[in-house]
Order: sequence, then structure tokens, then C-alpha cells
Amino acid sequence: MNAKPATLLGCITILLAALLAGCRSVEPVPRTVRRPFQAKDGQPVKVIYCNDYTGHVPGSIPFIFGGTCCCTPTLELVDAYHRDGLLLEYRAATLLGVYEGLGIQTIYDHRDCNNRCKWGPHILQGGKCMVPPTPGTQHYEEIITGRFTLPSPEPVDQKRRK
Repeated sequence: MNAKPATLLGCITILLAALLAGCRSVEPVPRTVRRPFQAKDGQPVKVIYCNDYTGHVPGSIPFIFGGTCCCTPTLELVDAYHRDGLLLEYRAATLLGVYEGLGIQTIYDHRDCNNRCKWGPHILQGGKCMVPPTPGTQHYEEIITGRFTLPSPEPVDQKRRK
């Protein structure tokens, strides 16, 4: 199969023109991601808000009473409160009843929602879900450290008022 030199030269010319057309300068697209590839220092974060995955931090009281404990009420948890001299008048069932009365959902109600359920966001963020986020996720780190930003509320328009 012999290719004619003119045909070969024409194919090379078209290929070269196509390559050159694709090599134009493109402006970078601005990104809103904060330091997307910055390595972490490898040190574990300090748990400020304890939950069922981190374990109870001694001396902390339930979030609903102004504390930093987001653990689901259990017999062991209430015993830990009592050892610390806290909530001596409460039992696990009583404390769980307070959560239920406030409409707060715990791991007894559902699991593995990462606070994206109908009760979300997490109670620390103003929601009714106290299920701990998935460990190892950014959301988990935000919840246990308390370092997060809340979305600004949507403006109330006439349709939403009705």
C-alpha cells in the first residue's frame, strides 16, 4: 500500500493545524476550595464535643444543658455523669426522655445518616439529629472540634411567610 506523498503531506498538515488550535492559552478557573491538597499534620484533633464514637469526655455535661457531650444516653454514660458528680437526679431513661421531648434523634432512632437526614443538621449546627457523623470525614472533625461555619439563613420572602 503506497500512500501518495501529497495525501500524506495533507494529513500531516491537518494534524498539525488541529494540534496548534488546541494549544491556546486558557485562563485558570477560580476555585472556592480551601487548600484542597494540604497535608494534615498527622496529629489527632482535640475532642471538644464528645459523641458515641469518640467516647465520653469526663466532666462534660449534655449539650442540651449547655455542655459539650453529644453522647447518646446509656446506663454507662449516666454512671459516668454520676461519677463526676453531675446530673445526680437523672437516670438514663429520664435523660433519654428529655431528648425525645425536644425532638432530638439519637442512634436509637436511626444510624449512618451523616446528619443529612430529615432531622439534620447535627444538633451542634442547629438541627435535631444527634447521630455522630462518619469518623474520618471532614464533617466528623468539624463536629468533634466545634470548628465549622453555619450557612447564612435564607432571606424570608413573601412566599415563605405564607
